[in-house]
Amino acid sequence: MTSRSILPPRAAQFPPAQSSPAQSSPAQSSPAQSSPAQSRSALTRRRLLAGAAGAAAAAGLVACGAQDPLGDPRQAAEVGGDDRLPPETAPPEIPDQPPVITGSFVSPAMAGRETSWAVARPNGVTGELPVVIVAHALNTSDKTIFGKSLNIQGFLQEYVDAGNAPFAIAAADVGRNYFHPRTDGADGAAMLLNEFIPMLDADPQLNLRTDRFGLYGWSMGGYGALRIGALVGAPRVAAIAVSSPALWADPNNFPPRAFDSMADYQANSLFGQQDRFSKIPLMISIGSADQFYTYTRQWASALHPPAAFGTSPGGHTNRFWRSVLPEQIEFLGRNLAL
Repeated sequence: MTSRSILPPRAAQFPPAQSSPAQSSPAQSSPAQSSPAQSRSALTRRRLLAGAAGAAAAAGLVACGAQDPLGDPRQAAEVGGDDRLPPETAPPEIPDQPPVITGSFVSPAMAGRETSWAVARPNGVTGELPVVIVAHALNTSDKTIFGKSLNIQGFLQEYVDAGNAPFAIAAADVGRNYFHPRTDGADGAAMLLNEFIPMLDADPQLNLRTDRFGLYGWSMGGYGALRIGALVGAPRVAAIAVSSPALWADPNNFPPRAFDSMADYQANSLFGQQDRFSKIPLMISIGSADQFYTYTRQWASALHPPAAFGTSPGGHTNRFWRSVLPEQIEFLGRNLAL
């Protein structure tokens, strides 16, 4: 049975990837086996903030001078690497237009955890819309991308108001999972693919189509969006746009928050998986001072055809991620409309 409620506004299976290392299949859970209880709220708050719309320079080749601070992987969990953003102490304040619809369901793929989600459709459009699935960063949630700091739905509204084809944006909370099977029994990628996306498709009030979808992610979620894209592939994945993906290139130097063991790293690292993106339009944006610049540039250099790779001054920050959102929205929308 589905339950719905209006809450007051608040401030604040797919095939396993194959590569030379042995791959492991994500934990699968059938959405048909559970009937998620969903609650909705239209989050309304203040006016839309004008965003900085700085364009990223194309294909920058400046080497990142910052050294990876992670030493012994056994100690790395206590090192504040750039993927570990400051924890949110309160739900983010979400601008009121366009409205954001929220809900939750009990996710078998997330080891039975109550899993929250959020969806934004642009104002002024009706009918069925394609959707971009958002993979969030570490220490953030499904609501973060809709908060005032990033406000992706505001940029989407500007894109649609300019006469472009509309689409929706949807996110679900994976906690600190890193979008692959973990020793606690949770698998964020399996939740998105086997539970959340089918839920979106089946909900007549959301009115979304998921036969083709886009992917967006930043930091941990940048890795997550890429991993999901590698698992699903074209043509179902229409396009991927990522900011500052948390890619760990050194198998001897990764934090336990990202991978549980060497075997886990070998099964789920995206290095050696670049051929899986040969038919997926891909945009990568990263600041030239970002810790992950060197690893990301190294990974992207093996893509054929090459990705739309953009870099400009900036670090692993909301300011940089917000500055490149307009062109990422345009990239995703253009490919979804094909």
